[in-house]
Amino acid sequence: MFAGLRKPTEVIVTVVTLLAYGCPVQAIVHAFGLDERTVASWRDRAGKQCEQVHQALVEQGKLDLVHVQADEIRVKGRQMILDPLVAGGDRESDAGHGPS
Repeated sequence: MFAGLRKPTEVIVTVVTLLAYGCPVQAIVHAFGLDERTVASWRDRAGKQCEQVHQALVEQGKLDLVHVQADEIRVKGRQMILDPLVAGGDRESDAGHGPS
């Protein structure tokens, strides 16, 4: 993820963290004095890294997922992805917070 990048690792990690929390790219560009293309490149690199980790650990069953919330489970089928919430649940009642 960090290979070939010229900014300090701490700056890159902070920027990617802000992006993950939904901070707009323009706000990051303004706050850190970065080019928009740089921020977009870091976002894309982080996304590829996350995808690789997901494929290597989660999809290969290398994690012991004892406690997984229902809205985090997605079942892959033939040319489709089934999301339990789309299939009939709602976030509040599935989480035990809404009416039964």
